[in-house]
Amino acid sequence: MNAERERREQDEEREKGEREGCEKYEEREKESKKNLFFNPFFAFFSRLSLVSHPSRSPFFAFFSRLSLVSHPSRSPFFAFFSRFSSFFVLFAFALLPRLLDLGQFLTADEFLWVDRARNFLAGITNPAFECDTRIPAQLIAHGLECTLRTGHPGVTTMWSGVVGFIMRWLWEGRPMPLHEYVVAVATNPLDASFISWERFGVVFITALSIVAMYGLTRRLFNEAIAFMAALLMALNPFHIALSRVIHHDALSTSFMILSILCALIYWGELHNLKPHRFLKPVRFERVYAWLYQRRWLILSGICAGLAFLSKLPSLFLGPMVALIGLWSVSRSVGQPVSESASQSVSPSARQPTFYYSLFIIHYSLFLDGLFWFAVSITTFIAMWPAMWVIPLQTIEVVFFLGSQYSSGGHAKGNFFWGEVYSDPGLFFYPVTWLYRTTPFVMIGLLAAIIPWLKSLRRQPRDNMTAYIGLIFIFICGYTLMMSVVAKKQERYLLPIYPWLDLIAAIGLINLINHFKIRLTPLLPTPYFLLPTSYFLLFTFYLLLLFPNYPYYFTYANPLLGGLKGAEQSITLGWGEGLDLAADYLNQQGPPYPRVTSWYESTFAPFYRGETISYSEEKGKALAGDMITFYVNQKQRHFPDDAFFDYFESRFQPLKVITLHNVDHVWIYPSLGIDHYVTDQTYTGIASLLAWQWQQGDKPLLPGQAVNFDLYWEYLGKEPQEQFFMQLADTQGRVWTEGASALVANNPPVNKWRSGEILQEQGILTVPVGMAAGAYQLQIGFHTQAEAVQKGYLLFTLPVTESRIMVGHQPTATLTLPSDVTVINQKLGHDLTLLGAKMDKTARMIKPQLFWRVERAISATFEAHVGLMNAQDEAKQAWFNLTLAEIYQPEQTTWQPGDIIQTQWQLDLLPDLPNESYHLVLVLGTDIKQTLPLNLEFKLKD
Repeated sequence: MNAERERREQDEEREKGEREGCEKYEEREKESKKNLFFNPFFAFFSRLSLVSHPSRSPFFAFFSRLSLVSHPSRSPFFAFFSRFSSFFVLFAFALLPRLLDLGQFLTADEFLWVDRARNFLAGITNPAFECDTRIPAQLIAHGLECTLRTGHPGVTTMWSGVVGFIMRWLWEGRPMPLHEYVVAVATNPLDASFISWERFGVVFITALSIVAMYGLTRRLFNEAIAFMAALLMALNPFHIALSRVIHHDALSTSFMILSILCALIYWGELHNLKPHRFLKPVRFERVYAWLYQRRWLILSGICAGLAFLSKLPSLFLGPMVALIGLWSVSRSVGQPVSESASQSVSPSARQPTFYYSLFIIHYSLFLDGLFWFAVSITTFIAMWPAMWVIPLQTIEVVFFLGSQYSSGGHAKGNFFWGEVYSDPGLFFYPVTWLYRTTPFVMIGLLAAIIPWLKSLRRQPRDNMTAYIGLIFIFICGYTLMMSVVAKKQERYLLPIYPWLDLIAAIGLINLINHFKIRLTPLLPTPYFLLPTSYFLLFTFYLLLLFPNYPYYFTYANPLLGGLKGAEQSITLGWGEGLDLAADYLNQQGPPYPRVTSWYESTFAPFYRGETISYSEEKGKALAGDMITFYVNQKQRHFPDDAFFDYFESRFQPLKVITLHNVDHVWIYPSLGIDHYVTDQTYTGIASLLAWQWQQGDKPLLPGQAVNFDLYWEYLGKEPQEQFFMQLADTQGRVWTEGASALVANNPPVNKWRSGEILQEQGILTVPVGMAAGAYQLQIGFHTQAEAVQKGYLLFTLPVTESRIMVGHQPTATLTLPSDVTVINQKLGHDLTLLGAKMDKTARMIKPQLFWRVERAISATFEAHVGLMNAQDEAKQAWFNLTLAEIYQPEQTTWQPGDIIQTQWQLDLLPDLPNESYHLVLVLGTDIKQTLPLNLEFKLKD
């Protein structure tokens, strides 16, 4: 009987809920027909028709004809369009500004995300694919492991890039298998034709999310507020700028807001759900009903999982959703528990007391929170293939790299209020928001906050008051969390922008309603004020957006002086304008100069010539024929003021790219130095930057004196400590050295600053007898520092650029030194020994031989040396001695007339008797060919 009664009560309760729902729906439909605020788009075009009744409107008559029915009110097209027109309009408003001219320029980080998406897709499509890895103690990743690319974690960004690759592959007609196609794509520099494809996924998802925010917001507030808020979000210039690049901030923002809105609907609008019925048998229809009742909680968890996959700070959703649940508990405490709920527990606990109600509510909240967390984690795992194969390593990388990102300030500093800071402090985000927001949002916020503060004194408070309070908690909490982190970028705070737009929308609607009340006696149709306000707002935003098209990052609040005012307070530029610089240089026509560019990854896709990337590497800056400076580089004085002064004092800019009266890119001539080095610094002393031969990179000839230039950075070195160039062989023996001296156009020594770029010139003479072949260039400077025992310091040079070729000089004449014994005898048919001398230490002899090549031979030519006593008995031998210790001898052929100077260091056996010895030379290819060297010595203890 009890079960039957309970079932009957459940059926009655369900019927009552359905009946109440139908009544609410009918009331809403009546209200929508009576009040044109229900559909602003409908109302606006209704007024445009200049008639008072829709059925007599030419606009609706036209669509009525298209629908092939006799009356618009019965047209399926009219019904569908009137119901969902706001969604279509908002989607168009959100999509078009983000989609148009999508491939115009590239921001500094996007090539990284395209490369990550490339590896992500390649790892999915081929288990054998290999890539570099972030996994600790592992050098190479394979297959699905390659979907772990960074600690952001940025998975949704990579998925959006994957969509771009697939779309481009399909557009080209599937020219090859997808994996081969993706692997073949170059990402640095990125092919400019891929930019719009790779960005499309972020653009489309963001536009859809704004429409979804509109649909969710109007369930929580009302139609007018939701439409106004969505319009502010869709047309926010800073949001547009960040949502039309392949990056993670816009995606993280979208998923975070959708998650919170769904949680507010579940715990706010649907707070009267039945509590969890434990101690009851599980049936399919009950599980389905339970899940259906928690559909908004499920959606919130899915969006939270996607947010976690987008960016690590979205973990703030956890405590925020918990706070929303606790808020719902605070509203529900003390409410009576239904009889059916009380019968689900033991008879002793059936009295609906306050404590029992409190227990049931907290128990239900705990299970809901656990369920939300499970859904979000399931989404996190399902959407990230790396979690399928290396879950522990993936979590370790995410939190380890995430802590690294947040622990240190920006490597190049933040320009803030006219100064450069590693951590600009707590005021950074509020100030940057003021520059990136719009006047309408500022007005709306003021109009919303004051009434909200007054509403806090009312009891009981309505849901809107609570929603605004929770939104303010999110805004303040998230801002505080991001502010305590040392590394700050204005885009990191994007998740609060839509919330502020929503609150501003509430304030603007309050103002409109206030004016409507005042204008009611004066206007016959005051309800037209809201659609007109939408139109004026849209027009105003177009006036803000159009001058900044297609960059939008150039937008700054006109109330604070626009971009010109922002230039004095916040860091500007993320690559906009560099495409215009590339276009200017392209128009100059071939041959295209080599350009050294700040943000080279942004400049190179649009430039037809060769580019070099530089940051603080001043040597790279000197290597280009042209160099670009960028606005945020100058703002942050990076790498230092001496760097800019070097070019500004010597050259005039060829072109300055100006956006909104703010100079963004400067193109200067540069030196076009042939060879540069990076990270070659003796701290507090000097850095080597670049060098070149004035004759160009041609082989040096024996007997030739060659002029060279050196460029170095002053960090404290004494002026009298001379720089030098040396050529050394594989044994480290120095064959020649040339010192350099400062040139006249350097600043006076007493005006040198740390970071000063200085030029020196010198002469290096190649001695006759230096065998043709490759030698190692060494650059350093002499020093009297006590800690330097050798008396000089050397810089490490790039191997490929520091191998110097000594060429053939058949006409070179050799004058033997006076201490050399003249021999002038042939060894076989290949060589003539011109002379020899020998130095000796206690247990080592150092013969020095001078040869002339008689016919072409390989530089791998070898000989043997025998140590003979007075009775011509062999006492020791040295085999396979090369004539010259050059690099890569197999690639060198000595030509007739070449002069070769050989230097050997031959160790003597420790048990050799103390007697007289002489040396005999034996040809390596024919041991019968011998030549006495006439080098005699007597071994003594």
